[in-house]
Amino acid sequence: MRRLAQLAIRRRWLVIAAWIAFIALAQVIAASLGGASYKDTFSLPHTETNAVMNLLKASGQNSQNGITGQIVFHAKSGALEQAPAGVTEALDGLCAAHFDVVGVSSPWTAAACQNGQAQTAPGLPTLLSGDKATAIANVSWYSTKYDQNLFDGVYKALKPLNSPSLQVEFTGNGFQGEGQQQNGPAPMWIGFIAALIILAIVFRTIGATAMPLASAVAALTSGLGLIGILSHLMDVSNVTTELTELMVIGVGVDYALFIVTRHRRNLHRGMPVAESIVAAVNTSGRAVLFAGTTVCIAMLGLLALNVSFFYGLAIGVAIAVAMTMIASVTLLPALLSFLGLAVLPRRQRRAVRAERFAAAQATGFWARWADIVARRRWMTGTAGLIVIVALATPFFSMRLGHADQGNDRAGTTTRKGYDLIAQGFGVGYNSTLTLVVSGSDAAVVAQRAAAALATVADVNPASVVPQPLTPSIALVSFKSTSSPQDAKTTQLVRELRSNVLPGIRAGTASSIYVYGATAIYVDFAGVLADKMPLFIGAVVGLSFLLLLIAFRSLVVPLTAAVMNLLAAGASFGVVVAIFEWGWGAEELGIGKGGPIEAWAPVMFFAILFGLSMDYQVFLVSRMHEEWVASHDNERAITVGQAETGGIITAAAFIMITVFFGFVLDPNRVIKLMGLGLASAIFLDAFVLRTVLVPSLMHLLGRANWYFPKWLARITPRLSVEPPAEPPAEPFAVTSNV
Repeated sequence: MRRLAQLAIRRRWLVIAAWIAFIALAQVIAASLGGASYKDTFSLPHTETNAVMNLLKASGQNSQNGITGQIVFHAKSGALEQAPAGVTEALDGLCAAHFDVVGVSSPWTAAACQNGQAQTAPGLPTLLSGDKATAIANVSWYSTKYDQNLFDGVYKALKPLNSPSLQVEFTGNGFQGEGQQQNGPAPMWIGFIAALIILAIVFRTIGATAMPLASAVAALTSGLGLIGILSHLMDVSNVTTELTELMVIGVGVDYALFIVTRHRRNLHRGMPVAESIVAAVNTSGRAVLFAGTTVCIAMLGLLALNVSFFYGLAIGVAIAVAMTMIASVTLLPALLSFLGLAVLPRRQRRAVRAERFAAAQATGFWARWADIVARRRWMTGTAGLIVIVALATPFFSMRLGHADQGNDRAGTTTRKGYDLIAQGFGVGYNSTLTLVVSGSDAAVVAQRAAAALATVADVNPASVVPQPLTPSIALVSFKSTSSPQDAKTTQLVRELRSNVLPGIRAGTASSIYVYGATAIYVDFAGVLADKMPLFIGAVVGLSFLLLLIAFRSLVVPLTAAVMNLLAAGASFGVVVAIFEWGWGAEELGIGKGGPIEAWAPVMFFAILFGLSMDYQVFLVSRMHEEWVASHDNERAITVGQAETGGIITAAAFIMITVFFGFVLDPNRVIKLMGLGLASAIFLDAFVLRTVLVPSLMHLLGRANWYFPKWLARITPRLSVEPPAEPPAEPFAVTSNV
């Protein structure tokens, strides 16, 4: 690290030019490929969903796997027994509009798209409400991947049908992105502005304030360029951009903040500029690399879930985080070398020039607080534990699923369409469920299944419609009487699979599967719940090994793992209370509350565990540094907390404001991630790292640093603290002093 920092300073113009060229190259290549091509794709091995998708694909019916959406027509006066002027032509015209539409069905007409032509048939009367005021047109796409451009095309083609007498709204999976555009400044800019204000308060000088932001911007622009290229090599989720911005702004600013703070402290204690930069990179820079590596490990741990949705997302975010690490130890020292003493406020600059250097020992609030924790370790530790356990309690009632569009913001087209369907057809009509029957006697078994379905609780008997698809495949579409997100609907899927369908297929040559969007999310939640222990074990285990190697201790990484799990539990509790129980949900624009998105907890845990480990690394690395020097546990814990407490909480404030800015995003899942991570970082920085961890480490005493001799012999040496080296050969740095 020392040599890398020295090289960055000596060749600072070359380093800056290389970064500019790399950013430009990544962006140009991404743009030449047509920009980022984000798509959501799901692969759920060993589930009924996967079995049906493979079955339909093998039989030439892959279009049945495509994304669907609903256009809702509502007469502001009169009835819709006859199609309003221009509606039928517009619906049939979707076949020739190059939107990858496979078919459209409405009360007035049904069109199957073949070679850009609409093969029309009579409409479905069941798509007209009982009061004749509301009609539904179902549209299906060939694509099984969520491609926003295709859905936007249909939306823009049909939106002009709105008139003073006809209301047209769009709902369903295909249109879930419509009306979700951000009003006002983007969360990313809110995060940048908040970071700018906090850095200005902490550093009180323009140069030092700009450095972390410059490093984060370089990492973000290069990372997004690389992710744009990656999106043409593999499927990358639509939410990757938001998560990347959220992560890189947060960790990028924080990583640079730790290095700049260490540099300023070195200068204030009398170290020359170049030597100070090298020392900062060689100490805090090492901690940045360890912390960033844990974040990347946590993100890449998502690959262990074997769910295709996470592949591109995890790799993309890990790439962006890696760019923040590289920028922090190459670009940042090059930029700092131009500032010289200008990185300090004027008063401190004058003091350094006059050789009035700061004391080596930390003073102020955090020194006093560290002393209180040391003297009142039992009391502070117990208080911190009570807070964490109380907040974690709601976690045990978390229900995974998929929140329906009844939770979208009031006024969005998806929410209006959802409400119109619920009012005209019943809330269960928003559910999408289908039985897929496969076998030589599929048509006969489908009729038996339809008759049986009509008698099942929570099935709307009037909605059951059997439909032969091929000689060996038949479908039975039906609706629940409860909403898609209702626990009763989830239970209905499980009841059908476990108790109803086995009796229907007994003695036949057919297989029967429950399919449709609702069933897919049931399978998705089941897969993630089953693999969650493996995922958590992999992430915690790899992070444990990394910290074991870094600090050569068994207790320190074990403490870190337990503390991070506690932080995750408490922050999950906050998320459940708001997003599932509905505490303050309407005020946040997330409806009445519903299940937690099935993929959110694993993504949330990956991000949170990585970020929590950041603070643990920065805190314990300073403690370990003091322990190596003094072998006095109490002094090591007290000094480490006193010197890092202020910078950890300042970094936490930045990350909290960055994450909280994402609560303003209209997307419910982004709100969940933003609010959950903001609360998690608050608890981590202000309860765990400042109260619970130091209290526990004081109680454990010298056991914190226990490391068996046999393990020491086989463990590679890779320390956060720099190895002892002879003084570096001095070199000059021309800078603004």
